[in-house]
Amino acid sequence: MIRTVSAAICCGAALGAATGGLSRLAHKRTLASPVPVFFAVFAGGMLFRLAALLAGVCLLRHERYIIIIGFSAALILVQMAFELVPLKK
Repeated sequence: MIRTVSAAICCGAALGAATGGLSRLAHKRTLASPVPVFFAVFAGGMLFRLAALLAGVCLLRHERYIIIIGFSAALILVQMAFELVPLKK
């Protein structure tokens, strides 16, 4: 699987970019929708990103802790980078 910390960070960053980008795209598409629809997509996006994090950690459960921590930190930080830039109407 993933044997080095740098590979774990790269994989975590790639998964974070994918989930963050998909979440941003979904929010951008529902920005003009009614408020309940937007917040349903918002909650679904949070659950999707949490599920991606849990799936990654479960796949790495037999690796060393530093690999799991590097993967998780990279995934969360890259996802947060997508949330820092506000959406434009």
